[in-house]
Amino acid sequence: MPSVSVPYRDFYYPLNVFMHILTHEEGAVPYLHYGLFESPDESLATAQERSTELLLSRLPAHPARLLEVGIGLGTTLHELTRMGYDAEGITPDDRQIAMVRERFGDTVRAHCVAFEQFSSPAPYDAVLFQESSQYIESNALFAKAAELAKSVVVLDEFAARSEEGATLHRYDEFLAAASDHGFRKIEEVDLSQKAPPTVEYFMARIPRYRDLLIRDLAITSQQVDDLLVSGRNYVDLYRRGVYVYRLLRFER
Repeated sequence: MPSVSVPYRDFYYPLNVFMHILTHEEGAVPYLHYGLFESPDESLATAQERSTELLLSRLPAHPARLLEVGIGLGTTLHELTRMGYDAEGITPDDRQIAMVRERFGDTVRAHCVAFEQFSSPAPYDAVLFQESSQYIESNALFAKAAELAKSVVVLDEFAARSEEGATLHRYDEFLAAASDHGFRKIEEVDLSQKAPPTVEYFMARIPRYRDLLIRDLAITSQQVDDLLVSGRNYVDLYRRGVYVYRLLRFER
């Protein structure tokens, strides 16, 4: 059977895998981030909404000026705009920008640029990172954030300690970089028990969708196997406390 056309087929692997499974399981892909699960039987969509609601609850009152770093598919940026915030977002991924434009047109302000290269003529009230801080070197992140805003909100995962196979930013080094650039941590919420079920959600479904993923995304059976091994290792790193997930707020 020939491959079917999917709009995210050329997104980087394994993101395209997750999006394809979500399309079949949930009917749509509004978010690319983890969910925060309160019970194992709830949908990933519900858990993802809970994550976004938590982030939104930590923002200054609208019409504050906000910068979202790493907009994914633009759902949160669209919601911020709808709520009355003076919001704009950035991502270095041109495929994501194209999909955001397709979904929301000119109703959101989105720019294809890396955070380290971004500049603005006016300061922001807050800069937001929802699972995007992990892709930016910590000192570079807080150096740029110090140029742009006095408040930073982060929802992301970190390595609590160094260990072979642990590739995330070290949590203590992230906090040290914040302090070095004049930011003071004003809130920390440990979500390390609520985020890992997102990985388990996909690990339970990838084998079921193996043939469909290979057909529709033009990936190999070995890539599917590699993803299963990686996912199981990821869950184990959380189980042993090597990986942690945090909501953090900083101010200068």
